[in-house]
Amino acid sequence: MLTVAEEVVLIALDEDTGRGGTRLGLDWAVAGAVVVELALAERIAVGDDDVVTVVDPAPTGAGHLDTVLAEVAGRVKVSTLLRRTRAGAPGRAIAALVERGVLRRRRGRLLGLVPAHRYPTQDSSAGSEIRSRLADAVLDGHEPDERTAALIGVLHAARLWRRALPTGHRRQVRTRMGDIATGQAVGPAVRTAIARTKGAIAAMAASG
Repeated sequence: MLTVAEEVVLIALDEDTGRGGTRLGLDWAVAGAVVVELALAERIAVGDDDVVTVVDPAPTGAGHLDTVLAEVAGRVKVSTLLRRTRAGAPGRAIAALVERGVLRRRRGRLLGLVPAHRYPTQDSSAGSEIRSRLADAVLDGHEPDERTAALIGVLHAARLWRRALPTGHRRQVRTRMGDIATGQAVGPAVRTAIARTKGAIAAMAASG
């Protein structure tokens, strides 16, 4: 099973070209998805004051999650944790997907000069399964499970509506995803992580 962070990356990247790894706000989105995943796994708790605490320090077995879990020393705000971990978050999730065989690494050059890597899809079944779950919840109106609802919340926070469901009516997709993100399908800790991720991306966009 893929983590929420890995699923966000798969939605953000173009399947054929592997482009999208530097998409604006993706670093915040993937960092937020990691916090969401740790909350889903009950490794951390997020209080009403937005403070993250470790409730179970046992490794998850996913390196990109355990890297962030190790950053939660004592009491730390969600926003602080996102700032600390966002820079490397997409790269760690991409590396995990390459290791799983879902993506492949392809060397290229940016503008024909600067060496760069692209990550096209190698196994398309994972992306198809994710989009099927999203369509079921967002387009067909079915109640999602908590993991799918959490993914929808992060995608909504990252404004990845078009990438997630390109065939849906944009306004309807955005509204439905927002309703799921703030609804009862996700627990309080997950809702807080999603809200802080959305706030960080909005602040970044405003400052730019």
